[in-house]
Amino acid sequence: MTLKVHIRQASVPEVLELAGANVFLHEGKLIIGYGVAKRLAAKGDGRIQELSAKWQELVDASEIRDEVSVPGTGLIGLSSITFSPKSSAESVIIVPARTLVIQPGHSYEVMVDGDESYDKGNAPAGSFAEGSQSSAGFRASVEKAIAAISGGSLEKVVLARDLLLETVEPVDLESALGRLHERYPHCWTYKVESVFGASPELLIRSEGGEVSARVLAGTAGRGTDPDVDRAIADGLSHSLKNKHEHGYAVQSLVTALEPLCSVIEADEEPFSLALPDLWHLATDVKGKLKSKTSLLDVVGALHPTAAVAGTPREAAMALIEQLEPFDRAGYAGPVGWLSSDGSGEIAIALRGGVVERGHIRAMAGCGIVSESESEAELSETELKFRAVRWAFGA
Repeated sequence: MTLKVHIRQASVPEVLELAGANVFLHEGKLIIGYGVAKRLAAKGDGRIQELSAKWQELVDASEIRDEVSVPGTGLIGLSSITFSPKSSAESVIIVPARTLVIQPGHSYEVMVDGDESYDKGNAPAGSFAEGSQSSAGFRASVEKAIAAISGGSLEKVVLARDLLLETVEPVDLESALGRLHERYPHCWTYKVESVFGASPELLIRSEGGEVSARVLAGTAGRGTDPDVDRAIADGLSHSLKNKHEHGYAVQSLVTALEPLCSVIEADEEPFSLALPDLWHLATDVKGKLKSKTSLLDVVGALHPTAAVAGTPREAAMALIEQLEPFDRAGYAGPVGWLSSDGSGEIAIALRGGVVERGHIRAMAGCGIVSESESEAELSETELKFRAVRWAFGA
């Protein structure tokens, strides 16, 4: 199928219309996709490679008229990839009929032949209830994970629990997305089909053949008093448990990038990153891609990182499947945008959830290492659920 793509300058609307849209919003760069011109989908172990091939085929067959010509312009797709290859959900790339890109200095729209119609649905509200993994069940799973780690089966595993919010279909996330972007402007607020949230963690960014990423692992709640808050950040940076967990995540990323990059640079020590509710240990990593390496090639090599699965990867994935009584679907999977010029930003779908039939399933997880304590890990999930509770006023 040949797509006719027209890229032209656009004015910034006074009010952003997010109803029915797929979005990727971060600080001053906002990508809002209306309607669907093309939907690419895949499942199973080869889902990322299959999507990559379908995307390249679509790009090669597209007729692109670009009146803007800045980095990132071109045919734009919004993508969500499932955490597990065994998920019943599909991994997708959505090519909107109209994509509005708002960024400093250059706001433009990408027009593609397709269906631009959408309906405003019902805004969810109310209280979240425990889901398939109860608080008691989560603590028991953490204890089992610690025992497996102590027994030498693996070094780290990331376990999640879920909450449920009843909904009336069709579900409209416009107000929730607006609240998330307003409260967490430095996070990546995303919605691609049923997957949504405001992630603090960028999996990979690509522009001009260079890639960059930010690894987050290690968490502490913010203090209300400035001195106490600073003491919490200092304590996090000196916590052996959190530095242990963070080190696994950084090494996982660097090891996966090495075959794809000619040069890799990483911070020698993590820094404390402040979000409205949490402190995180963070490390920035940069690299120069080898020739003929695409953004989805990198995503396929990186996912799942130790930050969302554990290490060794195969053992961690097996334990997650054993201990989590729900399908993560797109939660903790790659989510973001990509352009036909090779640019793109892919975050990890955190601090959110998935719209399912009759309810929203919110999910939050923690990295379990040998020093972990089940009650502390449960408390950490509650800190991470603050974002999605805020989004729905629950």
